[in-house]
Amino acid sequence: MNDPTHSSSLSPEKLQMFIAGLSGMAPEEVRKAKLLYIRNAISEYEAMKTGLAGFSQPSGCLSILPGFGKILGMQKQMVASQMQLAQQRIRNAIDVWKDDLKGERFHLEGEEIFV
Repeated sequence: MNDPTHSSSLSPEKLQMFIAGLSGMAPEEVRKAKLLYIRNAISEYEAMKTGLAGFSQPSGCLSILPGFGKILGMQKQMVASQMQLAQQRIRNAIDVWKDDLKGERFHLEGEEIFV
C-alpha cells in the first residue's frame, strides 16, 4: 500500500517548496496563499479518508479467511496512524501560520478550528 502522506501537500519537502515560493509576495498575497494551502490540505485529507474508508469495506470480507484477519488488523493500524499524521500536519501548519490566518475557521474531523 502506498504511503498516503508521502504525496501530502504538508510533507516537510512540499511545505518547504511552498514557503520558498512565497518570497517576494505582498503580505496579503502570502496570507491568501497560506489560507488556500490549508484548505486544500484539508480537502486532500478528507478525500484520502473517504478513499480509504471505501477500500476497507470490501477488505473486511476477507477477515473471515484464515490469516487475513491479522493482516487486515495491521493494515487498519497503519492507515489510522497515517490519517493521524496527516491530521496533525494540518493542525501544525495552522498553528505555525496562526498570525497570517487570524480570523479564519477550519473544519477538520467535525471540529471547528478558530484561528
